[in-house]
Amino acid sequence: MERLVYVYKNNKKIRSYLYVVEKDSFSHIPSGLMDAFGAPEFVMVFKLYEGRKIQKISAEELAKALDEKGFFLRIDLQNEEENMLNVERARLGLAPLEKDQIADYFH
Repeated sequence: MERLVYVYKNNKKIRSYLYVVEKDSFSHIPSGLMDAFGAPEFVMVFKLYEGRKIQKISAEELAKALDEKGFFLRIDLQNEEENMLNVERARLGLAPLEKDQIADYFH
């Protein structure tokens, strides 16, 4: 499981991150995703190992995504996005979602 992981941030949207196994290599990522993500800006590299603490995802989940797809996209919700989704749900007569339920929409 031990490997280096390269992290890029999204230039278009705040708090969107792309984790890849090879620096500056995006050819295996679907073009639609890359178009939506925009020009990736390198943020950091870190060593992934079992039990490593990573924000918003476990080391095991990240390793699985990297093994299966070669990348992992993380979108951290902002209060405005959470509020916008629940405002639309209220307009439709639906109950508001909790934060963890909202996160499921973005995985």
